[in-house]
Amino acid sequence: MATGGGSLQWDSLTAMPTKRVFATAVIHEGNLYVIGGCDAAGIPVDSFEQYDGKKKWKRLLSMPTKRAGVSAVSVGTKIVAIAGVSESQAPLDAVEIYDTTSKTWTAMEPLGEPLLGVSSVVKDEKVYVVGGMSMNTNPNDMFVEFDVAQNKWKKLPSMPTARYATFTFLLGEKLYVIGGRQGKLPTAAFEVYDFTENKWTQLPNVPSKRVFAMYAASDTHIYSVGGLNQPANLGFSQVCEVFDIAKGSWREATPMPTKRGDLAVGILNNKLVCAGGLGNEGKPMSLVEIYEEETDSWQQGKDMHSTHCSCAYTVHNQRLYVAGGLSLQGPSNCVDMASIQ
Repeated sequence: MATGGGSLQWDSLTAMPTKRVFATAVIHEGNLYVIGGCDAAGIPVDSFEQYDGKKKWKRLLSMPTKRAGVSAVSVGTKIVAIAGVSESQAPLDAVEIYDTTSKTWTAMEPLGEPLLGVSSVVKDEKVYVVGGMSMNTNPNDMFVEFDVAQNKWKKLPSMPTARYATFTFLLGEKLYVIGGRQGKLPTAAFEVYDFTENKWTQLPNVPSKRVFAMYAASDTHIYSVGGLNQPANLGFSQVCEVFDIAKGSWREATPMPTKRGDLAVGILNNKLVCAGGLGNEGKPMSLVEIYEEETDSWQQGKDMHSTHCSCAYTVHNQRLYVAGGLSLQGPSNCVDMASIQ
């Protein structure tokens, strides 16, 4: 494996005010926000913090509802927080909006059913939410549209496969929904909704089923990496599978050098950056590896300054932000940012 990572650079940003795992990162007007999560005792928190252009963190008005694993998106001047896990560890139907102008939270029309592990995207100023795990632990095939301006939910054609903890990617007029879980078991289901035709199509399944696998998408490919093999006693995986959107097919790529799951992933300069995670030694990692589609090869990147798994992460302006999560010292407030020159 080559080294260097194509001039990958890591910056250690100012630490967040709150240490937490299972938080959610969202970008609004170029600023990074981190919402919710769990504290060291595993209890959901209402923390809501912003990293601004002055390289400082600000504690903002707390969410009305404490929760972890919240699905969060930015729409216009607002940040929308949807569902998640409550203090009692039960699913939530709470939908709350933070207005960045008035700096206030407003409770909106509930989701309609308490759910955890929902995924959401924004298209044309509307929020689209898929999947989730219901109160009875059954997976859900829900697909709904939320009109933020009207505070109204609209039911859309159900997903072919009920599941939660999916990854969703909006590419043009198509919403790709991949992976997820049904109970404790992973699903390899891969489906796409075409907004122009208002219908779902089933795509070829992800080649291998894994829990805590991670997915990332460019304009031309969708990547599936790592995760916990099934059965779990087989340990973590180093698999890398690549879906060619134009061809509509999967191929098995050169494996990721290190077996791991629950990592941060992002596409920077058409390269897949895989950072941190949890491996077979059971410890959070700072390791970084970079995959290049054109050469089907991996490079060793410069390690992050901190160890991270179960972290909040997001990509914006060719930068990968990795915030908090579990470190070797427990819940973390460390924040690392990667860029490729």
